[in-house]
Amino acid sequence: MSFDRSSLLTVLRLCYSLPLHPRYDRFLEALKQSLSSPEPPPGDLDWAIDDARKVLQEAREEEENEDLDERGDGFRALDPMADTEKALKILVCNAVEEFGSIPRDVYNGILGVHDLGSQHSIAANKLDFNQLKGIVTSFVGNCGIAFEYSHRVIAVFPLPPEGRRIGSDRWAIDFKSIRIARKVMELMNLRESEHIREMYGFFNGHPQSSTLAGWIFEVIVHRLFSSGWKSGTAPQPIPMGSKGPSDSPLFSTDPPSSTPDTPLSPLRPEARRSTQVNFALRELSDVTLDSDKYYIPSAANHPLFDSFTIHVMPPTPQDPVTGVISIFQMTIAKSHQGSDKGYPHIRKIMARVRNLLGKEYSNPAVKVVYFLVCPHDQSERQWRMPAGWNKSAQINNHRGKFFCIRIPIPGHHGTLYPFTPNFSIELNHCWT
Repeated sequence: MSFDRSSLLTVLRLCYSLPLHPRYDRFLEALKQSLSSPEPPPGDLDWAIDDARKVLQEAREEEENEDLDERGDGFRALDPMADTEKALKILVCNAVEEFGSIPRDVYNGILGVHDLGSQHSIAANKLDFNQLKGIVTSFVGNCGIAFEYSHRVIAVFPLPPEGRRIGSDRWAIDFKSIRIARKVMELMNLRESEHIREMYGFFNGHPQSSTLAGWIFEVIVHRLFSSGWKSGTAPQPIPMGSKGPSDSPLFSTDPPSSTPDTPLSPLRPEARRSTQVNFALRELSDVTLDSDKYYIPSAANHPLFDSFTIHVMPPTPQDPVTGVISIFQMTIAKSHQGSDKGYPHIRKIMARVRNLLGKEYSNPAVKVVYFLVCPHDQSERQWRMPAGWNKSAQINNHRGKFFCIRIPIPGHHGTLYPFTPNFSIELNHCWT
């Protein structure tokens, strides 16, 4: 699920305005000094400098690990602090993801004015289903928010105008940041798992809280995909057709693809073990050829997909052994698009699978299949791939066929597939 309020425009505005903060010059000087000297930073900046160094180091490692050419040769190792503007952008992007896009929170989070992370965690721990429902009810009724700590977990934002109507301001609410949303959803599952379907139906019934419904939908899908489906109940993938420029194709359910090929359904009756994958690491050691694993990126918001699975097709007289990587993107929106920063991650999965298969088979094949997972209704669904679809695809070709999986859930004129007893157990592994 995307979180588009942390757009490039928002990040650029915050980058340009952050140096105006009275604490900024001392912070930047202390950060530069800490990279070249063992001397500790000033006491009021120590934990802010430690956090900033950690963020920049992780960004550097991720760049080293992902920017590999098709031959597998090492790429340049850029030091974010060699370019102050680049370092600033990295810190702002991370702060927006963690604290939200409100300038005050971004400044305070980066410069160490307040321990916002602890404040947000405390507020999230106090938020249960009834309180979240009360926030939505109050906001829908009179644009108010009835929760003492709402300013630490909830943000209000304008919606685009409907048609040509003038003066009809429309507002909606969402969690302040991606990481806050993940934390609240984790707590909702632990404390209120019996209300998960009720939560989705309630939030989805109001346009002001539809974004919250999107977060709940993602939780529901993770639970379904990791816990298994009863025999004969799993929905079948629907082929999606493509149009638009070849380097940024648009895949759509209308018109559907004319291809007769239907993939082996990635949905299975057996449970899978939810496994987190850190793409910043050089080796994806947690990724194996086991078909009983359900992989979720450890990053709070992956730029292109929400989860994936791996299935090995045995060799035949016509085809070599093939590793099939199923990529899932969950959304309740009619259209979705991601970032090209996700392409290297997919190629990295492919390289890992190819390497594992090569230990047992000669000339193994690896292919990718994409699945847009959405609520079950009659709406057209679209997935626009970011520019770069045809780039760096000579060895590990990340391009593949697209399918749509429609999930019946309350509020969309369908029956939710029964939850199996191990749902809450499986979901816990997604966030730990």
